[in-house]
Amino acid sequence: MYDNQPGQDSSQNINTPIADDDILDIRALLMVLWRRKWVIVNTTVFCVVLALIIVVQLTPRYTATSLLAIETRKSSVVDLEAVMSGLGTDVAAIKTEIDVLKSRRLLGKMVDKLNLVKDPEFNAALNTKKGFLSYLNPFSYLPDAWVDAILGRQKDTRSDEEIETAIRAKVIDSVSGSLTIINPARSYSIEVAFETIDPKKSAKLANTLSDLYLTDQLEVKFEATQRANEWLNERVFQLREKVRESEQAAQQFREKNQLIQTKNAGLVNEQQLAQLNSQLVDARTELARSEARQQRIEQNARDGKLAESGLLEVLQSPLIQRLKEQESEVQRKRAELGTKYGPKHPRMINVQAEAADIQNKINSEIEKIVASIRAEAEVAAIRVRSLEQNMATLKSESFSVSRSQVQMRELDREAEANRLLLETFLTRFKETSSQDGMQQADTRIISEADVPTLASFPKKKLILLLVLFAGGVVGIGLAFLLEALDNGYRNFDQLRHDLGLRGLGMIPLIGRSVLKNQGPEGYLLAKPTSSFSEAHRNIHASLMFSSASGTIPKLMAITSSVPGEGKSTAGICLAHTLGRSGMKVLLVEADMRRPVMRKRMDIDRQFACLNDVLGRSATSGDLKIFKDAVSNIHVLWADKEDDPQRLFNSKEFELFLKEARLQYDLVIVDTPPVLAVSDVMVISKHVDAMVFAVQWEKTTKGTVKNAVKQLHQTGGYLAGAILTQVDVKRHQGYGYGDQGYYYGTKSGYYTN
Repeated sequence: MYDNQPGQDSSQNINTPIADDDILDIRALLMVLWRRKWVIVNTTVFCVVLALIIVVQLTPRYTATSLLAIETRKSSVVDLEAVMSGLGTDVAAIKTEIDVLKSRRLLGKMVDKLNLVKDPEFNAALNTKKGFLSYLNPFSYLPDAWVDAILGRQKDTRSDEEIETAIRAKVIDSVSGSLTIINPARSYSIEVAFETIDPKKSAKLANTLSDLYLTDQLEVKFEATQRANEWLNERVFQLREKVRESEQAAQQFREKNQLIQTKNAGLVNEQQLAQLNSQLVDARTELARSEARQQRIEQNARDGKLAESGLLEVLQSPLIQRLKEQESEVQRKRAELGTKYGPKHPRMINVQAEAADIQNKINSEIEKIVASIRAEAEVAAIRVRSLEQNMATLKSESFSVSRSQVQMRELDREAEANRLLLETFLTRFKETSSQDGMQQADTRIISEADVPTLASFPKKKLILLLVLFAGGVVGIGLAFLLEALDNGYRNFDQLRHDLGLRGLGMIPLIGRSVLKNQGPEGYLLAKPTSSFSEAHRNIHASLMFSSASGTIPKLMAITSSVPGEGKSTAGICLAHTLGRSGMKVLLVEADMRRPVMRKRMDIDRQFACLNDVLGRSATSGDLKIFKDAVSNIHVLWADKEDDPQRLFNSKEFELFLKEARLQYDLVIVDTPPVLAVSDVMVISKHVDAMVFAVQWEKTTKGTVKNAVKQLHQTGGYLAGAILTQVDVKRHQGYGYGDQGYYYGTKSGYYTN
């Protein structure tokens, strides 16, 4: 009734990819850690022990720290900052000072001062003590000549001085490696720390470097002041000569061009021109006044009114005033006489003559005054002309002087600039000269390094804690790596996902201590209520539902990918289990390449083998088949055959199976592995179903996939797969919750 099933159901067993679940399974990750716990623990313990061995071998080192502070408050008697500025307090300035502390120049001074070239800690050539790791160096066991030949070293041809310089450079490098300089955040302080194997040495190095740094600051300032003084002195001397030359050039030009300058009034030419211009203005005013008076007199003279002209000179003339008085007296007397005498009276004539004489005198005096006014007008005109001539001459000279003054002012400005520059440099020279005894460092020591009492390296507790953590991380990583590299099948879901095969059951692995020199089939017979026996009953129950009809196949073959997966054991134990349940079972060994049934079942050669059945034309009823006394199963063992396929393709094999189907409730055929030989391909055409055995976790997935692919290509019906040799305890760690889990935990149901 199963003859047509292989072709019908094979399409249903083709491997169909199943989508992965994108949700992170936290429980699965924890189970990975649990089942790989010993990998994690062993890795962590190994790392900690290794770290402990290394830490114990390490030489303790001590760190001493001195603290410096950059001065931010300045106090000065003179303006020294104008010559040599102090340190800045920005990040760049502090970083620069840290670089100075780390400089090879300053470290070289300390090396020379403390003679660190003779210190074995810094001069490796003097250190003859071998460390723990030096024993791992293969060159330490070879002669120096061999080492030189292997490493290609050449003979040192350097001079003693060059060698000393090279050694000193290496010592400075070593000292620099033990130095740590830190600027704490938001602080103007600098920490100078040294780490050495001697606590006193560490403190001494830190304090010495701090002292040398302060001394170096003073030396730098002193050298800068000295260089400034020398340069300023030379510059002042040059400026003095330049001032002298510029002043001499100005004076020579002044003398050459006769630019005589008074104390307050400027040049003589300018003073003369100003005075002459003032005189000319006065002369022209006087000339205008004189000419106006002259014109008035001449007009009065033409009008005959000279006497009545009312000239100021006439009115103010004392002589004319006296004559006027005399004339008034004579006029009074003539008036008095005129009342007494007639015009021709002698006294009247005398009075008239006297009056006429006075009038003539007045007129004569007026003429003199008029003549003097005319003379003054002429003199004023002459003076104006003379002044104008002098003015023209001075103007011509002034133009020449002005042109000379342009060059003169240029010479004066140059001389003045040189004088100002000389004064500035003289002032700066005096300031720098005053600094020789007033230099102060821009940094001060606020805390000297004390001798440390505790080693700063190695920090054993911290290292062991870190190694413990790192070992745990490495162990966890190794656990997941091993899990990823685990290329075997451990549960039915993996078989279904990768191969599309139904899981029929799991067969637990029985340890040798439990077997006690008996085979698994002996243990099964001795422990019928064990989990091992229950696993085979579960396979039988699963086979009952492997077909559409719900009945167990009567012809069933068991195979595997490669030898050693436990297919033969599964077949024998399954046959025993079903035989004890009352079924009539025939176990046929079809592996004629490596037959094992006769030896394992302790079958005598008098009983028929498969070779006898297939090699004769008689029916199997004429042959005596081995029957197990405990389980009542029949076993048809096989002997070695060079060409088993010839027998399996024969008509006799087909007839044998048909007859066995009629006589037995179940025929179990133990076939060779699929990938080892091709016999199973032939056998699969004659059986109702095939059971595929996969060794738990051991057989690689690629191997199983290739074997299943070959079985599908033959059209054979795969009823499902069984997982053999399941390590129950380890299987529990995966937390699948399947049969294997209960085989190990629910021991109350079994008697193992």
